[in-house]
Amino acid sequence: MEHALPRNPDALIVGAGVGGSVAARRLADAGLRVLLIDREPAADVGRKVCGNGIADDGVESIARYTERPSGAEIATRVTRGTIVLKDGTTTIEIPKGGVVLNRLVFGQRLLADAIEAGAIFRDRCSCVGWSDRTDNSVRLRDDGGAESDVTARVVIDASGYRAVLTRGGGPSHPDPISREDVATGYREIVPLTEPLERPDDATIVLAPEGARGGYGWIFPMGYRLANVGIGAPLAAARAPIRDTYRLFVDSQDKLHAADPVEAGGGLLPFRRPLGTFVGDGFMSVGDAACHANPLHGGGITPAVIAAGMASDVAARALGDGDVSTAALWPYNVAFMREVGCSHAGQDFVRRFLDSLTDADFMFVTREFARADLMMKTFGRGGARPRLRAAFGILARAVRRPRLATTLVRAGQLLDKIQKTYLDYPDSPSRFESWFGQVEFQRRSLARITTGGEQ
Repeated sequence: MEHALPRNPDALIVGAGVGGSVAARRLADAGLRVLLIDREPAADVGRKVCGNGIADDGVESIARYTERPSGAEIATRVTRGTIVLKDGTTTIEIPKGGVVLNRLVFGQRLLADAIEAGAIFRDRCSCVGWSDRTDNSVRLRDDGGAESDVTARVVIDASGYRAVLTRGGGPSHPDPISREDVATGYREIVPLTEPLERPDDATIVLAPEGARGGYGWIFPMGYRLANVGIGAPLAAARAPIRDTYRLFVDSQDKLHAADPVEAGGGLLPFRRPLGTFVGDGFMSVGDAACHANPLHGGGITPAVIAAGMASDVAARALGDGDVSTAALWPYNVAFMREVGCSHAGQDFVRRFLDSLTDADFMFVTREFARADLMMKTFGRGGARPRLRAAFGILARAVRRPRLATTLVRAGQLLDKIQKTYLDYPDSPSRFESWFGQVEFQRRSLARITTGGEQ
C-alpha cells in the first residue's frame, strides 16, 4: 500500500457505496484529486442488505446529482404500494410508483462513473481510524495487513454503520448512538414458486409479529423473484433476526418462496440524523451520519442527496482554501432543511407509536389510515403542518381522555421538533443552543409517553 496510494489527495472518501461513489465522481468532475477506498473487492461494491426500493420522487431527487437508474439497474417497476398494519386486516393503498433496483448493478455503475471521472479507487482497503485528527490523517490497511497513513484536505466518511471516523471524533460535536438508535435487519432474494398476486405492488408491513417498532417488506423483482426482509430495533429484539424473519415470511399466506439465491443481515442507524455531519476537514454522509429514513429504513435516496450536497460544499471550500467547520457548515444546513426536518418528525412518530399499548397502537394507525394521513407521515417535504393536523384529527376521534390528551401533546411537540430542524443554525456559533433544544424535545417525548408533564 505504501507505494499504491496517493499520500496527499484533496479528498479521501471512505466507502464506495451509493454516497461515497456519487461524492467521488462529483469531486473528480470538479478537477480535484480524489482517493476512494472500500474494504470489499471491486466486484462486490454495490452489494448490500437492503429493500432496494425507491419511489418516483426519490428517483427525481437522485437525478439532481447523478444519472437516474435505468436499464439493467432496475429489477422491476412498481405502480403502487401497500402498507399493512400488524393485524393484517387493515391496509393503506399508496397510489405512488417507483422502482426496485438491482443494487449491485446500480452500485457498479456509480463506481465506474467515479473512476471514469478521474477518482483513484482502491478496493480491499479498510479504514482503521484517525492516525492524527489534527492533520486530517487517516490510517488505512490493505488486505495483506500493511498499514499506511493518508492525509487529505477533506475526508468524507461514507463507510456505513461502522463509521469509525465519524464515531471516532470526525464531527465537531459528539452525538452518540445508543442501542435504542440501532436496527437489525435480515433480507433474502427469493425465487417464487407462484407469482405474487400483485406483481406491481411494493408491500410494507408495520410492526409485524416479533418486530414491534419495526417493519417487514415484500418488494417484487420481476415475475418470479422477490426481495423480502425485516428490520427491527435492536434494543427490542427478543429473538435472532433470522427467526423473526422466518416468522414474518410464514405469516404471509400469499408469499410462496423457494430457497433464497442471496441472503444477509446487518445493522443500521434507526434514528434522527446526527446533529452535525461536519468538522474541520471532515464530512459524513449516508448511514455514517444516520441519514436513513427512521420509519422504514430507506437510505438510497438520502445518501445520494447528502453526497451531492456534501460534494458541492466541499468543492467550493477546497477552491477557497478553507475547509474549516464553518466553511463546510452549509452542507448541514442544506440537508437538515430539505431532509432532516422530515426524518426528525418520522423518528418522533416511530418512537411515539412504539410507546403505545398494542390496543392504542392499532387504534392510532387505523385512524391514520382512515384519515388518509399515512403517506403524509411517510412522505418527505412539507410534512410539518400536515403531521400536526394528523395528531389533532386523531385526538378528536378518540373517546379515551388519556389517549386524546397524549395525542394533543404529541402533536404540539412534533410541531416544535420540526420547526427546530427547519431553523437549523446557519453557523456553528448557534449550534450548542440548537442542540440543547433538540435534546430537551427528545426528553419531552419520554415524559409525554409516560404520563408526565412537559
